[in-house]
Amino acid sequence: MGGLQSHDDRLDQALTDVAGLVRLIEALAREGTTVMDLARAGAPPEPWRLYPGEAGIFDRRTRYQFYYHAHDDRPLEDGHFHTVRLFHDRTVHLVGISMAQDGWPQALFTVNHWVAGDVPESAAQVKAYARRFRIDESRGPAPLVRFVNLVFRVFAAEIERLQDEKIAALAAHRLRHPGRDPFEDRSLEIASWIDVDVRRRLASTLALR
Repeated sequence: MGGLQSHDDRLDQALTDVAGLVRLIEALAREGTTVMDLARAGAPPEPWRLYPGEAGIFDRRTRYQFYYHAHDDRPLEDGHFHTVRLFHDRTVHLVGISMAQDGWPQALFTVNHWVAGDVPESAAQVKAYARRFRIDESRGPAPLVRFVNLVFRVFAAEIERLQDEKIAALAAHRLRHPGRDPFEDRSLEIASWIDVDVRRRLASTLALR
């Protein structure tokens, strides 16, 4: 019975998280805004500019950070959030959250090490950092911080799978191009990618009850 109860508890938590994420995005939409607007804090969209500022949103206690920006060559997204774990001597990029124009996350991805200037870590270690991701809502606009925290909880399995796929992609790139350092090769920017749909995740989670 304990195992069944534990499964039920996990399902209840998963439902709470994904329903909370849907409610958050829908509530912002009713107000005529998005998490991207919250990140920009009223500033006009500008390619490559970091929002809400160069330091992003940073929690000094947990050492996690995120920031938002957009490229000028990606018409299929509004922009994306980068999430990182900061150490005194290095940075570890965890996952990117690609945002659609309507304010819903549409994909998760990892980047090659040259993109964020981070250092290689094992997939297992990055997964551990991702599982502990947490930024206090007092560090920025509460709905914005809550959004990023919830994405990590709702799509935890996908975020972990992306780490394995990143390692595999870098290894495959090394084999294809033996004379290049795969970590610094500018031809490899996105290491792994998965499309996500929050509303579909809510429906599939409800179907498990």
